[in-house]
Amino acid sequence: MRLRWASLVLLLCIGTGSAPAENKIARDWAKHPAILQIDTAEDVFAIGDVHGDYDRLVKLLTAARIVERPASPEAVTWIAGKAVLVFTGDLIDKGPHSLQVVRLAASLRKAATASGGQVVTLMGNHEAEFLADPSEKKVRDFSADLRSAGLIPADVAACRGDVGQFLCSLPFGVRVDDWFFSHAGNTGGRTIAQLISDLQTGVDTGGFGSPQLIDANSMLEARIGEEGPGGKAWFEAQSPQRSAEQLLRSYAAALGVNHLVQGHQHQKIVFEDGQKRNAGQMFQWHGLIFLIDIGMSQGVGDSQGAVLHIRHKNGQEATAIDADGMEMVLWKGSR
Repeated sequence: MRLRWASLVLLLCIGTGSAPAENKIARDWAKHPAILQIDTAEDVFAIGDVHGDYDRLVKLLTAARIVERPASPEAVTWIAGKAVLVFTGDLIDKGPHSLQVVRLAASLRKAATASGGQVVTLMGNHEAEFLADPSEKKVRDFSADLRSAGLIPADVAACRGDVGQFLCSLPFGVRVDDWFFSHAGNTGGRTIAQLISDLQTGVDTGGFGSPQLIDANSMLEARIGEEGPGGKAWFEAQSPQRSAEQLLRSYAAALGVNHLVQGHQHQKIVFEDGQKRNAGQMFQWHGLIFLIDIGMSQGVGDSQGAVLHIRHKNGQEATAIDADGMEMVLWKGSR
């Protein structure tokens, strides 16, 4: 595997963290890049919004033969070799065990690296909003979970301790070969270099509450279906000036990829050609966009979850592995 860091990092966070205005962030972009870039011939796995459901996450990871069932979040054994696993954000809130999910993701990153693999956990809007303001109503589940564990939410949001440092270091997107992963998908047609510049500047000046992260049309917050702009998905909002397919192809081309993968929303959506994605369904459209948030958390309840599995053998193939280990082909293509 060849890893190319796409931007420059360490994370030093200063301030009391008691209010978003007091969080002064000086993120070392060389150590913790805004966007990662990975080239690999190995299998790639991706999981959408876990939202605090530790038990379902462990069942999924075990069913997909990524890990052996761990006795605790810190005692996880990676068995996927040199594979890459991407979490597309929103590990926290809604479900009952957000802190355990975060600790498992952090442990997985270390375990995978030791075996030649890699785990990338992207920042979702819930992580960004917690870091911007841990007292905000939307993130109260995670804050309550932290307090139950004897942690002070404001300290964690100020990047203190192992949990705070982990959350504050999360990248916002990753290119793996010709696939680009982010939480909510909308890159605005920018190149990777442009994204890096905009995201770094936004966080440096506005912290994790920057519009670059949590604006309604941002890469962490853009919506699909009825919740999208004008009741349309973010990638349909420019129609009829440009079709959704044309827009997605141009966005992918700007990033130097062929496929976009996002989490963030599990809702029903009807595409411009009449194809329907049902709530809780892992879905792809024309091989351009893959929707992998399927409402796996008990706090959402749409499904038991699934893992996106991308293979490179004999061209490319994307499948969905469910919580029982059953695998269904989503898309086949050629390199």
